[in-house]
Amino acid sequence: MKRLYMLALLALLVLGLAACQQAPAADAPVTQPEEEAGTTLQESPLNMPAQGSGLEGLPEDYDPSIEEGDKLPLADAAYDASGIALSAGATPIPLDPVDLPSPTKRPDLTFTFATYTASNLGLTFESVAGYIVDDSQPDVYVLTEPIEQQKDNYSVVFTLSRNAVTNAYNLNNLRADLRTFGADLGKVNYQEWRVSDTAQRTLLGKQGYYITYRGVMYDGTIVRGRVHMSLLDNNRVLTLHYTGPGEYNTDYSNNVFTRIRSTLKAI
Repeated sequence: MKRLYMLALLALLVLGLAACQQAPAADAPVTQPEEEAGTTLQESPLNMPAQGSGLEGLPEDYDPSIEEGDKLPLADAAYDASGIALSAGATPIPLDPVDLPSPTKRPDLTFTFATYTASNLGLTFESVAGYIVDDSQPDVYVLTEPIEQQKDNYSVVFTLSRNAVTNAYNLNNLRADLRTFGADLGKVNYQEWRVSDTAQRTLLGKQGYYITYRGVMYDGTIVRGRVHMSLLDNNRVLTLHYTGPGEYNTDYSNNVFTRIRSTLKAI
């Protein structure tokens, strides 16, 4: 009897000790921070789509008349002959190693001039001798550089044209048409196209405006050009358009285009 009592007491002690022990703590749940309303998680730069860096036009308020001085304009200075940018970032940093030798300056082109008569336009002027003439269309006179004189796979072309306008047509209309003309030129055959703002200048002694442009064709050829329009007295608009290889833009703009403009006369 005493033995049974001792066994019962021992059993009660074991149960009491077991009851005093704490149950093993369950793994604490990991609480994720709640996203605040209106907060957008920032995406890794590696997963973000690249933004386009192509320029739609020349720098704002770009004055095309600076191309007629001794200094090259920004559009020419910022690119090499192949169209590769020479600097990058907000602060210009040369991309070429500093130990590369400076390129040899290309000799300036020299020209021999001759008198041309555009009978269909009633005009005479001087331009480079030996250019190919096309006056097959009324009110259009085209001079094209011969293929053997071509540079960078792109021939220089000068085009004089004339078209009729209404009595209400004014210089504001001409300026708007010039901008449209410049924009339309870049819609075909170009992967990059930039046009300057208009600048005022006379042509054939009449008030007008002109623009300059720079384009990169799909084969990589860089093209430069200028379009000059003036409003004549007899409700006519006269247009002088030059296009040529970008590397030689200064030679043709400063020497040939200006020669045509300065010698242009009515006959």
